[in-house]
Amino acid sequence: MSSSEHHNGKAGVRRRGLVALALLAPAVLATAACGFQPMYGNLGTNSIGTAQLQQVDIGVIPDRYGQKLRNLLIDRFYADGRPAATLYRLETTLTASEQKLSIQKDATATRAQLVVLAPYRLIDATTGKILFQANARSFISYNVLEQQYGALAAVENAYDRAILEISNEMTIRVAAELGRKT
Repeated sequence: MSSSEHHNGKAGVRRRGLVALALLAPAVLATAACGFQPMYGNLGTNSIGTAQLQQVDIGVIPDRYGQKLRNLLIDRFYADGRPAATLYRLETTLTASEQKLSIQKDATATRAQLVVLAPYRLIDATTGKILFQANARSFISYNVLEQQYGALAAVENAYDRAILEISNEMTIRVAAELGRKT
């Protein structure tokens, strides 16, 4: 290979790199101006994950698992502490049912599925108008154990996992809805 061919090869690579950069730069600038904003990004007080969610009052949810769900939502919505006044109110309830999946000859179950349903709605605190409503649900399978303590612990763990899934889904959907409104 002569030195001129070697030089032309490097120049060709440089030209292709510049052409690729020239084509890529407008695409990057166009995406930056499209309004995309990461939901959980670190954008200060203007991010969807902090500013809008902190404007939601989370209503009391009956029962022990309702209290656990409310506490998870409070942890997610109020990262910087609770606001004095809110613009929105979130109302929800929980219903749970257990289904036996694997039944032995003696009619005892060895596997079960917990189904937790949480219908919820986002309400304008000033007008009382329902802005958004949806259902969050979780299906959690667990082993049915013969030992009493183990069986209770398995059910408790299944409920905790279901509540965690529901709180994640509700947080994402409410944040997306509030992001759409702003």
